[in-house]
Amino acid sequence: MEVAKSALFSFGIIVAVLVLLFEIWQEGKLDIPWHPFIFTVALLPLIYVLSALLSTPSSLSLLGYNFEAGTFGFMLLGSVVLILASIIFSDTLRVLQALGVFFISILIITLFVIIKIFFGGDVMVWGNFLTKTSNPIGNWTDLAVSFGLLSTITTLAIGMIPMKFSFRVLAYVAFVLGVVMLVIINFFTAFVLTFIVSVFLFIYFSRVEKDFFNTATPTYSALTNFMLRPTFLPAVLGLISLIFLINPTISATQGTLGDVISKAVKIQNIDVRPSLSATLNISKAVLSQDGLLGSGPNTFDRDWLIYKSVDVNTTPFWAVAFPFGIGFIPTQIATTGLVGSALWIAFFVLFTLVIFRVLNHLPESRDERFALISTLLLAILLWLSSFLYTPSGTMLMLAFIFSGIFMAVVRQNRAVSSRGLNLNQNTQVRLISTALMAVIALGALGLGWVGFNRTASVLYFQKAVDLSNVAGTSLVEIERQLEKAIKFSATDKYYIALSRINFAKAQVAASAITGTPEENKTNFEDALRKSIGAARSAVNINPAGYDNWVALGMIYGALISPPLSVEGAYENAQFAYSEARLRNPANPALLLLLARLELSRDDKETARSFIRRSLALKEDYADAYVFLAQLEIQDGNTTGAIASAEKLAVLMPDNPGIYFELGLLKYSNKDYNGALEAFKLALVSAPNYANAKYYLGLALIQLGRWDEAQAEFEALLITNPDSEEVRAVLESLRQKSSSL
Repeated sequence: MEVAKSALFSFGIIVAVLVLLFEIWQEGKLDIPWHPFIFTVALLPLIYVLSALLSTPSSLSLLGYNFEAGTFGFMLLGSVVLILASIIFSDTLRVLQALGVFFISILIITLFVIIKIFFGGDVMVWGNFLTKTSNPIGNWTDLAVSFGLLSTITTLAIGMIPMKFSFRVLAYVAFVLGVVMLVIINFFTAFVLTFIVSVFLFIYFSRVEKDFFNTATPTYSALTNFMLRPTFLPAVLGLISLIFLINPTISATQGTLGDVISKAVKIQNIDVRPSLSATLNISKAVLSQDGLLGSGPNTFDRDWLIYKSVDVNTTPFWAVAFPFGIGFIPTQIATTGLVGSALWIAFFVLFTLVIFRVLNHLPESRDERFALISTLLLAILLWLSSFLYTPSGTMLMLAFIFSGIFMAVVRQNRAVSSRGLNLNQNTQVRLISTALMAVIALGALGLGWVGFNRTASVLYFQKAVDLSNVAGTSLVEIERQLEKAIKFSATDKYYIALSRINFAKAQVAASAITGTPEENKTNFEDALRKSIGAARSAVNINPAGYDNWVALGMIYGALISPPLSVEGAYENAQFAYSEARLRNPANPALLLLLARLELSRDDKETARSFIRRSLALKEDYADAYVFLAQLEIQDGNTTGAIASAEKLAVLMPDNPGIYFELGLLKYSNKDYNGALEAFKLALVSAPNYANAKYYLGLALIQLGRWDEAQAEFEALLITNPDSEEVRAVLESLRQKSSSL
């Protein structure tokens, strides 16, 4: 779905550029808004391309995998669409038509989401919408902001535009649906935005709109007139937003108001992202190294891994590489540096000045005022959301679009001057302008070609992923789809996937029982060579990606132990893991990989050292305790293994397997009381855990509690009637045999 939306935006904007160029060439003139804000918008892509060219690798900063938000390609498209909108929407009718299309689109999406929520996720799947929260907009938080936009535009329309009764009813229904969905999703940021809008609209209708002739409210009864007053819906929206911002506690058992609603609809909206202080700390660290232009567009995930605090390891999200900070705009501080930040400040300052200027000179025409205030509020809401969280590419593109339409409306009202360019004034100007338009057209076509290749590569990669989830699919077929993806656009993640497929092929060849040994050896060596080559290609394309180095290190690490014992494998694996650690120094998993690497050479002391360093980074790292327990068992240090298993049980109290292993360790150490308690805890989580019941019975026998042991084995025989061993133990128990 994201691929389709990205392609739609990209190709749509490129077609619009080509059509506009053709019209300009035919008419020989161009009228554009002449304001510093437009010049600032035009400069944004320039700063992004300079920052991208200085980053490593520049390809991910220039276009990303498929024009992701924050890349140069995305900012270029956004800036172009803003300027295009400011030129194309030259009259109020076009603006009203655009608002109408937007309103109907959001209303249709609202109905779609309501059906999905109340009738289940298996309704209207259509190949993409697999869950109750699936929708065409983006993630669940984007949807909440979209409903805020719906509530805003309906509130404004009801308060300003005279309507027939049927249209007024439709507008009220849209408002109610928007508010209901806001409440169901319960996204704090969305309520902040709707509260701000409701306050603005209440003041606007109370102080500004009343000065104009308004026929939107007919004369009915006193109560009806009160409810139909333009200030009524802003007050309702503001009150509901305030209540959910406060989110009062209903009761100790039910929780807050938001919790009650989430439980009722069985949907919970969880939004996890770095805090403001964490985002600023990352930005400060980046600017100390790359002050002017930052680390490069689309590189915050890399910055996060390098500079994040070790305290993050105490959270469940310690291994997450956040692609953005607390919001899209705050993230740009790190990725575009001081120059980019200054340009964004200029962007919003100039936009704010335009807003103040136009609000002091509102047009007399109601349609023009509605077009002006609607586009203004939609643009403000969308840009504010980019400060408070990270919207999807769809929402950010809408911010650019409505900002451009707003500038077009402002230009119509002469609050911003316009500059007309006559391209036919003489032959020289005509030739230069034609050449310039040809260059722009070729650039647009080139960008379209790149976009086509990226889209095709993503589709082939997704097909490979889908095939890998189908049982019985040939590895060769998956490999073929990945090679097609790489042919259209070679990226590191495609090469890593190809490396894993070839490594799997090598494993199949190594364990093959068909074919001659020579054929299997040839297949093994060929697949292994391709696997290493693909992993190295991924590292070459994106040396800044720590996971590429990890993938390369894991391949070499698998070649160290006999019977392979490949020369140089240990050194190559160690180098790859060390490079990965430079790019993710606070990750305890990398130290654990180094520990496994040392154990493959039977260097247990160095392995223990790496495990301790891993636990120093993350005290509750369960994998490290598992590995340490295994290492202690290999050394015959049962006491040490028990200590590690006990810590692991504290970290994972609901895992019956861990309690069972702990019980076995204590049983082998003749701590039968401790073993008894561990087996009981295993059975609390898994009452039918046969092995735990069996050893529980044995522990009771060792403690001389024969009757209890007999009861356990009799219960075990019911669920395992074919077990001769259980029958033998029971027979001995009944005879009180000393053989037990």
